[in-house]
Amino acid sequence: MRTDQRKNPRTELNAEIAIKPIGSNVYGAPMLVEIDDVSKNGIGFECDEVLETGSTYEAKLKIWTDEVLDVFLTIVRRIQVGNSYSYGAVFIGMTDVDSGRIETYQTILKMKQVESQS
Repeated sequence: MRTDQRKNPRTELNAEIAIKPIGSNVYGAPMLVEIDDVSKNGIGFECDEVLETGSTYEAKLKIWTDEVLDVFLTIVRRIQVGNSYSYGAVFIGMTDVDSGRIETYQTILKMKQVESQS
């Protein structure tokens, strides 16, 4: 049995992400990525591209407010799922303001869930 080693709760998020390797000059078109979840410390996503565990990327993460966060992420997990891959990545150097946006989103979702159960 696998234990959850996440430091912070993850929340589902419908968003877009465009990533490029560190040192590359140009962002490609946004990767075809399905984001599974996000926390203030990391992100889970699926895509067809092979990304190496331990590699670091610059990323532009479009969040629910339509704002784009410029972040760096390091791939910490890759699991092949059929012809695709499931990834876990941690954010590195994310500002407190940006991580606070993610926490605020999680709080709003929890409040809505409580209201819908009332």
